[in-house]
Amino acid sequence: MDRSLARNVIYGSLSLCYSFPDAEVYARIGEGKWLEQIKDSRAILTEKIIARLLQSFAELLAQKGEQPRLAMAQEYTRLFINASPAVIALPYCSVCLEKNGLAPGKAIAEMLRCYHEEAFPLTGDWTEHPDHIACAFAFMGLLAKKENKVSGRERIRLEEVQLQFLARFILPWIELFCEKVMEQSRLTFYCLLGSLTREYIHFEQNYLGIPEESELQKEYQI
Repeated sequence: MDRSLARNVIYGSLSLCYSFPDAEVYARIGEGKWLEQIKDSRAILTEKIIARLLQSFAELLAQKGEQPRLAMAQEYTRLFINASPAVIALPYCSVCLEKNGLAPGKAIAEMLRCYHEEAFPLTGDWTEHPDHIACAFAFMGLLAKKENKVSGRERIRLEEVQLQFLARFILPWIELFCEKVMEQSRLTFYCLLGSLTREYIHFEQNYLGIPEESELQKEYQI
């Protein structure tokens, strides 16, 4: 599989898993097609830890009834929506960035501008929450898919868009987010998801050539 298409598949799978597990999303997760697609594309993922995480996901999905939908929905809500006294792991890029003093609305306005420039369709919940991690990952997947279809200057431009988006809106807060999910989730599925997200974003940072602390990351560092 082409590297760009492989990255599209992985970002799409992460986007699915970070979506609220309603009946449709739960069925797609349980079916496991997303996991098979990641396995088909993992030739680009040489890190052994990612292979182990994928195997753990496969074993979990093979255990029928291990993650019933109600339990997943409750845990998703507890982790990402309304735990008391505070949300455990905020999945909203703009909120996380604004907590560090970024002018209110600036981050989400910049994200919306990126979506508009690349003709990224906002539908359903994404219309209300375009800065949700699932939406941001879907956008990165779209960019990778577009990159696969072009060459020359346009390919270079799309690589730069991906670098800028990842560095500005995801890297400054994703490490802490993943740690909270891994440490505080009561369900194995979300623990594994936090681990897979962290390892894959590390891969992406290296792939796109973003230094450990780029100037873009420093600007929004939490």
